[in-house]
Amino acid sequence: MSDVGKIRIRVPSAVKAGDVVRVRCLVIHPMERIERDAQGKILDRNYNYITRVTATYLGKPVATFDLTQSVSENPAFSFALKATAPGPVKVTFVDTHGGKYEGTADIAFA
Repeated sequence: MSDVGKIRIRVPSAVKAGDVVRVRCLVIHPMERIERDAQGKILDRNYNYITRVTATYLGKPVATFDLTQSVSENPAFSFALKATAPGPVKVTFVDTHGGKYEGTADIAFA
């Protein structure tokens, strides 16, 4: 599991001012699911899954996702933003064990 926290972010290569850009991102993470016993009681384990995803563009928040353990392993997300200037898109993932994983991609105007 040495790749845990590795992030891939994709943005279009040809962007013009005012374009609506689709950003796609993926994080390598096990996203452990919560297990229950026969009576429906949660088994006592220290489960590890992503709980929050935050995206910023030019330092301003553009998307936030609050997650539960039901999201699959290596979750992928996409969101749209309006490209107003060249600059970085930063995506941050936080998990239940306090892990914080960040990735950045630059939006460049053609």
